[in-house]
Amino acid sequence: MDLGLDRFGLVAKGYLGVDLFFILSGFILSHVYTCAWAERRFNYDSFLCARLARVYPVHLVTLAATVAIWLGALKLGVRFDPQAFDPRMLPQHLLLVHAWGTTPTVRWNFPSWSISAEWFAYLGFPVAAIASVALRGRPRLFVLAVLTLFAAMFLAAQARGVLFTDMSAQIGALRIIPAFLMGAALHRLGSSFSLPAGLGGPGALAATAWVALAASLRLSDLYIWPALALLIFCLAETSKAAKAGVMSTAAPVYLGEVSYSLYMVHLPVDIVYFHALDRLAPGLSGAASAAAWAGAFVACLLAAVLAYHLVERPARNWLRRRDPFSRRPALEPAHEPVL
Repeated sequence: MDLGLDRFGLVAKGYLGVDLFFILSGFILSHVYTCAWAERRFNYDSFLCARLARVYPVHLVTLAATVAIWLGALKLGVRFDPQAFDPRMLPQHLLLVHAWGTTPTVRWNFPSWSISAEWFAYLGFPVAAIASVALRGRPRLFVLAVLTLFAAMFLAAQARGVLFTDMSAQIGALRIIPAFLMGAALHRLGSSFSLPAGLGGPGALAATAWVALAASLRLSDLYIWPALALLIFCLAETSKAAKAGVMSTAAPVYLGEVSYSLYMVHLPVDIVYFHALDRLAPGLSGAASAAAWAGAFVACLLAAVLAYHLVERPARNWLRRRDPFSRRPALEPAHEPVL
């Protein structure tokens, strides 16, 4: 069932949303941990335990759900792409290395490649912290250096016929490097520099407008990616104001809390939902097709709420209370994004 939305440039460039969250992840983790690194209070082992507690339980459950769906489909005689569901690739997924070039394409719960890339960034977080501390007096140079790194990696991939900003299982871990470092650089910049009062909001709107326009014109991602960084920086600047915005109200905050579960459950839910729909109501089109897609979103959201309350939050809290590397584990920020 296809609504043909990929004919719109903004939808076709939707994969850049992953880069946006990679930048945000680098920013927030730098905000939480860089000070401890600079003061030599950073506990690397405890940090990695906290990161695993954040991402692994939902990853494991959604991977198991995808395997169960595949096994059920085999019993029912439903055919799936054997390359997408290859049991030989399960160890890579369990070890969170399936975006490190160990699998030729995305497999099993496809979105989890980005969690593998995040794990790569977590392991390399000290590099970002060292760079942030070393360049604390030259934050603009830090930002410029990361922009240069991104451009170099983008053009090097392009020369090999690969779109760097669309890499996933095919060494998608490389894709997170400039994005995560950009988050660290933006945090360092914001620690020593502030936009004039009132410019954060308009700056974020301008960055969003440019992303929408450039995507609609299908410009190269080389010209769009820096605007993602500007958007994160401007949004961070608006948060310096004492006045709480609409994004601080209950509904957006809750949606932010369940966003990781929503991201991870949507593929297994979609598989079941659309295969059932094809059997029960084949050939939908027009308004009925649009309504079916709306129903898929509702189903994904309900599944995400269940996953958050039954798996993500209790498992994260249980694991962090049992951190073997810290007597008093630091509380994790309530609304920290995963990507």
